[in-house]
Amino acid sequence: MAVRSIAVTDTLETFRTEFNGLAANDFGDIATLDSSLSATSVIGAVNELSAQVSASLGIFIEDASSTRQQIGAGQTINFRGTSNEIEAVVSATDTLTIGLPNDVTISNDLTVSTDLNVDGIATFQNQIVVDTTLDLRSGIISDSSGAISFADENLTTTGSITSASLESTGAISGITITGTGDISTSEQFVLTGAGKGIVFEGATADDFEATLKVAGPSADVVVTIPSLGANANLVTTGDTGTVSSTMITNGTILNEDIADTQIRAAKLNLASDTLIVDTLTANTITGTASVAQLVSLTANDSTNETVFITFADGATGNQGLETDSSLTYNPSSNLLSTTATAAQYADLAEKYTSDQEYVPGTIVMFGGDAEVTISEDRTKKVAGVVSTHPAYLMNSHLEGTSVEVALQGRVPCKVEGTVHKGDMIVAGSTPGVGIAHNDPQLGQVIGKALENYNSTEIGMIEVAVGRL
Repeated sequence: MAVRSIAVTDTLETFRTEFNGLAANDFGDIATLDSSLSATSVIGAVNELSAQVSASLGIFIEDASSTRQQIGAGQTINFRGTSNEIEAVVSATDTLTIGLPNDVTISNDLTVSTDLNVDGIATFQNQIVVDTTLDLRSGIISDSSGAISFADENLTTTGSITSASLESTGAISGITITGTGDISTSEQFVLTGAGKGIVFEGATADDFEATLKVAGPSADVVVTIPSLGANANLVTTGDTGTVSSTMITNGTILNEDIADTQIRAAKLNLASDTLIVDTLTANTITGTASVAQLVSLTANDSTNETVFITFADGATGNQGLETDSSLTYNPSSNLLSTTATAAQYADLAEKYTSDQEYVPGTIVMFGGDAEVTISEDRTKKVAGVVSTHPAYLMNSHLEGTSVEVALQGRVPCKVEGTVHKGDMIVAGSTPGVGIAHNDPQLGQVIGKALENYNSTEIGMIEVAVGRL
């Protein structure tokens, strides 16, 4: 049978000729079709023939989902196992054996209605669910992640449970619980039974252990271990060498705590240390005093006696105390007696009440609402200059608003204009500021200039007050 084709440019006659040839020669005359076939078309005849062949020589295979496949005569059925799940082996004679491999992997769920016996290792990627009892006769249960969870179920065994880490939100009970690592709980660790305790094997397993046990209490007792900042030892009544001074809180040992009712020298080993107490009472203290930070003082305001003022050899550190026989004080008269005095500053001042505070160097006069006020131009009521640092201050106990007025000596003073050394200073038109005036009236002179000055601005120079 040759391929027949009709070009677009062919004539209708060519099409008729090719079509008739296709029907007569290629498909054949339907009159020659086997009379046993009832089909009236080529496709119908093929389908009818296929059904007859399958019925006599072929088979059908079908799975649980009703998926059906026809196998004709001469065709091959392939049985393929799934890696780690199922094996299919064909052997003589006409035998197909389906079984499980040595290592079985089930990617989803495995449901066993009766017993599941595993002679080797069973590996589960997700969960294993047991509705009744999981009976492990021998071997181990392990997990690649290092953790095995029984959720809210109970785990009971008459043998041993060995684990690098064993955690439970419920109770863990057993006749013997042995841990080579940490045994911890967020709740209580309960031991029951008379004479039971915690046994410490030590670094080496041998015939000697230390057992920590508690005698049967008559009431609920809580033993609290305080917070520690360093490693420490547990002290017992059989211990004779662990208690040290650093373990005793200051102020906790009283007289009644000492066997012979007094804290005697036999109980103390101070060696070269320092004994520090709030109050030390003794009949006799021998030795040389080294350092005393505080001493007890009493007031003596009226006794008619001569006392001596003490001095230290240095300003800081441990220094010795000394007196000067020519420097004395009498409490009853408040009289301080000495041969001579010296001061760093250079003026004699007295405190006066004032109508307000004035800065040092201000010229003041008698008047105003108090004893003194700021000076006016050419005043004859001049009192003096507010002192910066008096060498000696009189009337020092005066209370209220006041100023320290320099009466004699040298003191800084506000001035303006031209001033020559030796000029007499009087109050100028600017309140509290002096000017040079060499023809003053009586009562106007504050003092004499010790420095030159030449400026229209207010400045400060040294003036010898009390000098006319």
